[in-house]
Amino acid sequence: MLKDNLPSYTAPKITDLNVDADLELRQIISFIDENISAFVPYYKEVKDSDKENRISDNLVHHLQLCKDGFLPYDFRKNPTQASSDKETDIGVFVMDRGRKPSPIMEFEAKRFSSTSKYKEYVSGIRGGIERFKRGHHSSHLIVCGMFGYVQSHSCQHWIEKVNEFITELSTTNKDTTIDWTNPSENLIAVSSLSNVEKLESITVRNAPWNELKLWHYFIDLN
Repeated sequence: MLKDNLPSYTAPKITDLNVDADLELRQIISFIDENISAFVPYYKEVKDSDKENRISDNLVHHLQLCKDGFLPYDFRKNPTQASSDKETDIGVFVMDRGRKPSPIMEFEAKRFSSTSKYKEYVSGIRGGIERFKRGHHSSHLIVCGMFGYVQSHSCQHWIEKVNEFITELSTTNKDTTIDWTNPSENLIAVSSLSNVEKLESITVRNAPWNELKLWHYFIDLN
């Protein structure tokens, strides 16, 4: 049958020659870099809501449509967590029966608008970065990301607001169960794509987890 002739994907092992341990993660980030800008005109064409979850639905659909030919990664909404009842917004899975259905990268998403609580990108009960820091999200991973849906002002405006808030937390936070003092928590610019600002940060997680690298994509949807 035709399906029997489809190419199968075998995940590279760390011990394979000439294969870096982070190959799959770099492929995913490269794929997002190549296709994230095209999401803006696509979203404006199909837009029927300003709600965060609906935007994430559209983003997942867009990324799935961008997979040209055989790409062994599947973008899905709200992947479940093995040890937490809090779900991230988007997960990336390897299409391989040899692996359990656990995402190899996860993304949290937040809106930036005149009505949104922009500090939730960082901290609080629904705080995106805080959920990563506390292990509520992606405790099995060492690289993840966040999408910022910019619906008012500019990407740079909200990047500055987020970094100002992180800096404020580094000196005013009284919660001894979480640490914001490491300078690596601040978002550092990596590149400017069309309608998108890409940044990175390294967040210090609560023990027993290691540091987590976060890729940040601020997407101008104005």
